[in-house]
Amino acid sequence: MTEARRHIAVVTVGRSDFSILRPLCEALHDAPDFGLTLWVGGAHFDPAGGMTVADIDASGLPVGGRVIAGSFDHVPRGTTRNMGEQLHGFGEVAAQAIVDGRRPDLVLVLGDRFEACAAGMAMVPFGLPVGHISGGSITEGAIDDMFRHALTKLAAVHFCDVPEFARRIHQMGEEPWRIFTTGALGLDGIRRQPPKPLDEMSEHFGMPGLQRGYVLSTLHPETMAPEVTPVMAQGMVAALAESGMQVVYTYPNADPGADDIIAAIERSVASHPGQFAVRNFGSGWFYSAMAHAGMVVGNSSSGIYEAASFGLPVVDIGDRQRGRLRGENVIHARPDRDGIRAAMAQATALAPTLDPENNIYGDGRAYLRVLAVLRALDWGKLSQPKRFSWFDENYSGARVSLR
Repeated sequence: MTEARRHIAVVTVGRSDFSILRPLCEALHDAPDFGLTLWVGGAHFDPAGGMTVADIDASGLPVGGRVIAGSFDHVPRGTTRNMGEQLHGFGEVAAQAIVDGRRPDLVLVLGDRFEACAAGMAMVPFGLPVGHISGGSITEGAIDDMFRHALTKLAAVHFCDVPEFARRIHQMGEEPWRIFTTGALGLDGIRRQPPKPLDEMSEHFGMPGLQRGYVLSTLHPETMAPEVTPVMAQGMVAALAESGMQVVYTYPNADPGADDIIAAIERSVASHPGQFAVRNFGSGWFYSAMAHAGMVVGNSSSGIYEAASFGLPVVDIGDRQRGRLRGENVIHARPDRDGIRAAMAQATALAPTLDPENNIYGDGRAYLRVLAVLRALDWGKLSQPKRFSWFDENYSGARVSLR
């Protein structure tokens, strides 16, 4: 590796982060001044989630290491066991890369998953700088909040979504020169992937008779209040069944409580024609699923981030996403049938007023800003020990400009 060519390792631990990271990965792979390798682990190897490692292999992007956990029990004990396996596994991947002469100049880690946090922790003993993507946000109803903030302190450089998040990262003691507001990477794939025809999608996933304007629903466990999850799942499927609308469910992520949601979804689909369940759309199909939907119901971050770029109203259930910056298209709902039905009525009325060009999280060019930052980065300075920075009230966190 020459001095001018920087080796970037990108960690991906599940279906959601790969769809977000893919445009950046493809750009890094195609750029002559960067070398890309993917380090793949986490829920990509979870059979209940559809073994989404297949999406990685199909992408043609280079894979430099795989971390395969021994089990994916969706209970707290299983999560802690998985965290330990991910920590050890990503450490082994990093060690082997160094032995093979492929030491990365930067390890990019996105978001807030426990697997991602384990990967970030594993880099510390090797002195490998971490670049954290999408820090500074808040999700008070999920344990992800703590993992996201932990990754902020583990990281040497930050690529965040909006100026408010940049200021929050600085407030956590991070030096301003390390923080870059790029916009949300999750919007980039929307520009790069025109939606596939509805009939092609419905045939591919076995959804006969699916019509445009269906409800796209993804519900994840409330990990800060696990007792809420089964009640919320029952309330949601009941509300959607009563609505009479067609529904396309996607499966939850691998958090404690996921099995309760899966069971509720499968019971509802089995007893209601016009309802369908998809384990994993994959990065190539999810934006198409959004493009043909008429409403999003659940508590996935895709409702907070990407849905606005399709002009979709969103019913955000419960507290998992509490604290997130949200656009005018998002309506909060209590985690019960009546609360969800009322919010759906509001969403139906709101839909005609929404502009897909209005998304507070960016313009779909975040990956270009990340590339610009990496090309201008002082790599020698990046490897120096971090200093705690007292908060400067005048710090704006302005978005990186593109020439």
